[in-house]
Amino acid sequence: MKMNGLVALITGGSRGLGKAIAVAYAQEGAHVIVTSRADSPTGLPGTAEQTAQAISQLGGSAVGIACDVTNEVQVNNAVSHVVEQYGKLDVLVNNAGIMIPCEPFLEIDPQRWDELMLVNTRGPYLTCRAVIPIMIQQRSGSIINIGSNAGVEHRWGGTAYCSSKAALHMFNMCLAEELKEYNIAVNVLSPGGLKSEGSNAIPWAHTNWDQRVEPEDCGPSAVALALHRADTMTGKVLDRATYKQTWS
Repeated sequence: MKMNGLVALITGGSRGLGKAIAVAYAQEGAHVIVTSRADSPTGLPGTAEQTAQAISQLGGSAVGIACDVTNEVQVNNAVSHVVEQYGKLDVLVNNAGIMIPCEPFLEIDPQRWDELMLVNTRGPYLTCRAVIPIMIQQRSGSIINIGSNAGVEHRWGGTAYCSSKAALHMFNMCLAEELKEYNIAVNVLSPGGLKSEGSNAIPWAHTNWDQRVEPEDCGPSAVALALHRADTMTGKVLDRATYKQTWS
């Protein structure tokens, strides 16, 4: 198994892409720690604990932790729990994110703008801040930030979401430069259009629904990125669709 014995922390793992990556990692032998908020603010089903239970029923190793990635105390406690239980942390997947889809700029009030930026940019900042010292001590690790085509392609109604993903992409590139000397890879995985619970609620997603892929189709590319270190690949924005074509 490709990830046998590795320890991976995945945020936003209660459903959709995060859950799919968690399952893929466990199937490859990783010890998986899944986090998500205790309750979905949008009312979508699923919790981190339920994802962990599903993985365990498949014979995998998984733990679910309720954690709000915008809360520094909760993030630090979750990472401390991982280290106490496993003694290391090899892979971080920053998947947690929210959207404000297809809304004109002037209809987005400051509270909702701030909430999106907190989850999509402060969240990865806090998780990286908690995890990186561990990886530096190990002189090894892989950080995967889940990006989006929205980070490089502008669209109507995308001022908030597109801006947050563009910020995450640049955060990724700068952080990769800082962590090269410790052999820590930092890469963006852009999954492309997904047929997920969250996407189903987005108006623009239905314009190309038949062209979208299932979250599970992102598993192989996420596994491949987890195995990279800075000496093999870092500082890249990689499309899931081009896996095994332009990168592996």
